[in-house]
Amino acid sequence: MTAMPLSTSPIATPENLTPVGELSRRLAAELMSAAAVCRDCETIAGDLAKGGAALESITRLQALDELSQRLHGLSDVLQRIGQHASGEWSMSIEPLLEGLGLADLVVRLRATGEPAAWDVEAGELDFF
Repeated sequence: MTAMPLSTSPIATPENLTPVGELSRRLAAELMSAAAVCRDCETIAGDLAKGGAALESITRLQALDELSQRLHGLSDVLQRIGQHASGEWSMSIEPLLEGLGLADLVVRLRATGEPAAWDVEAGELDFF
């Protein structure tokens, strides 16, 4: 058996590093936004269910509530990491963003501070 060498990634220069605390805050904001979308879907689904949806469908809709709770929980954890992370912890976020399909998400995660990019409207809806 031969040991395989670990793949090495290029060392990021300090100007290309993002503090872990800042990245955690950005990710927490994204999760909180996703949780808000889930809450909106829950409301819409509830309104639709009042129109006579089958009990089985209503029960399956409870998964939205679970998803919303999980997103909130993950957001809270990332927010706490952001608050308690050492200022010395930094990483390059570019490898994390490679191949990410949501361009507006990439813009928000790359942004520093609380940019106007957080208020960017989503693009057109694609039906597949």
